[in-house]
Amino acid sequence: MDYSKFCDNDFDMTLWLNNALELEHNPNTLVMKLQLMMQEVNSSIEESSLALLSDIPRVVSELNGLNNEALLLKNQMTLIKNDINKVQQETAGSMSCVVELDRVKTRMINTERRLKQADKWCVLNDQIDALFEEQDVEAISSKLDEMREALSALQNLPDYEARCDRLSNLSNRLEAMLSPRLIAAFNSESREEAMLYYRVFSGMNRRPEMYNYYYRTHRAAFQKYCQGLRGERMEEWLPQLYTRAIELKQDQMQWTGGIFEDHPSIVTSLISQCLEAADLTSDVNRHLADTNKPVKELKELLTITTRFARNVTKDITTQEHRDQLLAVTFAPLSKHLLSFGDKVKSSLLQDIHGLSMRLRKTSSETVSELQSSTKQIVDHISQYIPLCVECTRYALADTVSAVEFYCDLLMEKICLLIKDLRSAFGVDQGSTQRFQEDHWVGFQSCFSLLQVLGECYLSVERLDAEMVGHVRSSLSNPPDILSSLSLWSDLDPSNAQLVSLMTSGDDVTLLSQCREMFRVPINLANRLCVDFVLRSVRSTVHGVHLNKEWRSEEGAVFTPSPLTYITTLGDYLLLLPQQLEPFFAEENTALDAALKQVDFSEFPGMTDAVEGDAFAWLTCICQSTMFTLVEVILRIPSLTGPGTKQLCSDVAYISNVMGALEIPLSRDLTDISRLLNLPLEQVEGVEGVPKYLRGKIAAMRAPA
Repeated sequence: MDYSKFCDNDFDMTLWLNNALELEHNPNTLVMKLQLMMQEVNSSIEESSLALLSDIPRVVSELNGLNNEALLLKNQMTLIKNDINKVQQETAGSMSCVVELDRVKTRMINTERRLKQADKWCVLNDQIDALFEEQDVEAISSKLDEMREALSALQNLPDYEARCDRLSNLSNRLEAMLSPRLIAAFNSESREEAMLYYRVFSGMNRRPEMYNYYYRTHRAAFQKYCQGLRGERMEEWLPQLYTRAIELKQDQMQWTGGIFEDHPSIVTSLISQCLEAADLTSDVNRHLADTNKPVKELKELLTITTRFARNVTKDITTQEHRDQLLAVTFAPLSKHLLSFGDKVKSSLLQDIHGLSMRLRKTSSETVSELQSSTKQIVDHISQYIPLCVECTRYALADTVSAVEFYCDLLMEKICLLIKDLRSAFGVDQGSTQRFQEDHWVGFQSCFSLLQVLGECYLSVERLDAEMVGHVRSSLSNPPDILSSLSLWSDLDPSNAQLVSLMTSGDDVTLLSQCREMFRVPINLANRLCVDFVLRSVRSTVHGVHLNKEWRSEEGAVFTPSPLTYITTLGDYLLLLPQQLEPFFAEENTALDAALKQVDFSEFPGMTDAVEGDAFAWLTCICQSTMFTLVEVILRIPSLTGPGTKQLCSDVAYISNVMGALEIPLSRDLTDISRLLNLPLEQVEGVEGVPKYLRGKIAAMRAPA
């Protein structure tokens, strides 16, 4: 049983009793235990109280003793303070005298030192010219150091500036004397001489001047080596130049150790200056201007440069030095990397201008050539995408813009070709057919054109997925040399936004604008297919409104059989499914993709809700045919009784044809059939038929 709970500040009696009764079920036993515990506590309190009472006299006695000692210490401290004040009063005058004497002594010592330095300057100034005649470098350096030290103590002299000029001239004289020896030491890589001259230049506070001699010496040799390589192609001599730069860095890292204090920084600056002196920017500009494949050539140069950058910076630990060397290394390519999109445009423009998209002798040859050209175009873009991503994944928007530019040109050429095909097929009013071929061959070519555009559309969709995959794969890799370049900060912000979107993990498309461009040529190709069929339809019904059958005399013998024009039209429409079968007998994803881009709502009797497929296209043809037929019927001047019956027979025939094709009769034809079958006096009162249609049919059937 836990009795320690009684000592808690937040003791809860009820909780304790409940817990205790769970352990001891007999309350009487629990009461006895508590009484025994109380007796033990009372005994303990009594014992502690007795002990405390016995110790109180001793504690009081000790406190009195401490109080007496504190009073004695206070009296002694007062006496000591009085003694100190007395001593200070008695010795104040003497201490002031000592302080003044020390001040005078210090002034005398300083004066003596400056007089000695002035004398020393004069002596050294007299000796230095003789040493220059002897060309004793170490002695001259030592004397100049002493003169510099002496001059530091003569700053208040009236001729201090003149003395400074004298010292500077002497330092210039020594530097001029040493410069040929210094260059010779750098060329011969004489460590002893270089270390001596480093000490001399350090003593003159002219280390930067010595570094300039060092840079100039190796820079001239590097330039000479570069000039000797330039006769070859750049892809061949550039790796040799970079190999020479790496060898120079390794040699100088080893040679300058122990000579220059911060030799890694000095050698890094040397390599940077050598690369700048080589003027690779001019070589790159000329090389890319002279080639007809600037993208591939730039990629090759970038690969060579990136490999060199990795090797030359791998043992550089200071970020500042690393960034400096990378900036100089990629400087010749930076302008071209930032304008990579323009180079892609230029290359693709050459490709598309080299493609043949023009009319051939037959329509099938023309479409076949278009198919070959579009495949070639897609292959070109597919080849450029990995190059674009690898070279400038941070200039993604520029690359996408280049591909969009290319697709725009392609769509323009395809639209021009479709326009030429319309003219060659003679589907436009006033045009003459130039293709001498079977009608259904032309129909197959028109539909093949639509299929080719669908194939191209799916290819661009595939390219979009490939491009997204390439970009995300590239961005998921660890940061490389290219990603650390500061030049990407000069890109348009849209590039960074697009890169950020690519890393978000969301579904992203890069070439959605390119896919959207296909709507125009696909709809033009579909319009060509429809107009090609309607040309035959219009040819069949041409002049039908003037047929003499419409004006047959009353009482003439009437046989309810359709006229030739309507049977010809019906037979033509019934042949369409057979002609479409080669395209839809098996799954045709290309043609399906093209038809889904078609806007059927621009055709009579079609709505926005129509889903593009073969049946939708056949429905479009039938609706357009019925619209044309309605136009012809409404142009009939007049109808006699037999003529009305004949027209009813013709409309019934075309209705049967549409039923066979599972196409509902158009609203206008249904209304016309209804009005033709009613007595003339009931035509004007028919409900649910447009007023203009009632009036027109009534006027046609009215007696002459």
